Amino acid sequence: MKETFSAALRAEIEAIVMRYEALVSSRVETAEREGAGAAQGELAKLRTERDELSRELATLRVQRERLSLDLDTARERIAALEAEVRAGAAAASALEEQFSAEKKFVSACDEVIGTMLEGALRAALGRDLAASPALFAALKAKGLEVVLVGAFKERGRSIAHAPLLERERAPLLTLASAAGCELVAPAPGTRFSASSMEKAATASDPAEEGNVVECMLPGLRRAGTEGMLVFPRVRVATG
Repeated sequence: MKETFSAALRAEIEAIVMRYEALVSSRVETAEREGAGAAQGELAKLRTERDELSRELATLRVQRERLSLDLDTARERIAALEAEVRAGAAAASALEEQFSAEKKFVSACDEVIGTMLEGALRAALGRDLAASPALFAALKAKGLEVVLVGAFKERGRSIAHAPLLERERAPLLTLASAAGCELVAPAPGTRFSASSMEKAATASDPAEEGNVVECMLPGLRRAGTEGMLVFPRVRVATG
């Protein structure tokens, strides 16, 4: 497209130059053929006009060459800018991919604003959770798993007297997934085991004595592994 425009512009200028040359030549030739009958003053006038037109033609040629150089420079600049845009887009795409997990994590954090889980997340990270490049960098530096483990432990300390709100529970799966973790939640009726659970509260229910009545806060483990990072906190039935 750029090359077509440049060629068309050059062709138009060249056509103007050729028309001027043809006009000058025609008028001078006509005057010289009729020189015997033409007044010398008129012939001199035509020659002067021819010289002026020749100078104008020379100026047009210079302008044409300068314009050609300007167009070449512009094309080079456009090509350089396009390369910069492509490089910038590639860098932005790479940056977006690099922080995709952190963005997913922060988006899930937005759902728990104003809850005790938000406070636990802030405490684990050591800063507010308002989305920003600085927050994404801080999460990347500390590690999403470390932050989430810290938040689960902090929130677990108060879980007995302050059970999870539904809007705290809803984003847990997303938070865990972003951090490369899985939730572990023993089903009601599961036999309590101190080696894989933590008793946070009890409920009187002789028929279910020693069994889990409720998972108050899921546990965490790395995705695809069996080793626990945080034990689930459960309510256990007593006799």
